[in-house]
Amino acid sequence: MLNHSVFTGEPNPMVPMAHGRNVSRVTVTADVILFSILTRESAEGTLVDISRKGVRLTTDQSFRRDQKLALNLTLPWDKPPIDVLLAAVKWARGNQIGVEFIDLEEDNQVLLNTFLQSCGKL
Repeated sequence: MLNHSVFTGEPNPMVPMAHGRNVSRVTVTADVILFSILTRESAEGTLVDISRKGVRLTTDQSFRRDQKLALNLTLPWDKPPIDVLLAAVKWARGNQIGVEFIDLEEDNQVLLNTFLQSCGKL
């Protein structure tokens, strides 16, 4: 797995989601491991951006809409990785997918909120 994480600091405007909600996204390059809930297979990917509701990432593996995943996000900071217990693929285009968080334990939600606050995006 690549061992890189970069916070670009680039502002990323409010992005409308499919459900009509707007969320602030932080552009970030960081490693992610995806685990299929159904098959238990894993894949590697790279984060493109992150919000409190989900991520956009690139991966060489194919995923389908509504596929359930668990994620391990290695963000660019001196904190442990963030584990997402349950997430769903919302869209897939080429080598990019959009993933919405469904179940994040409280400790991991706090870590995510802290990261986003440190970027000034919460």
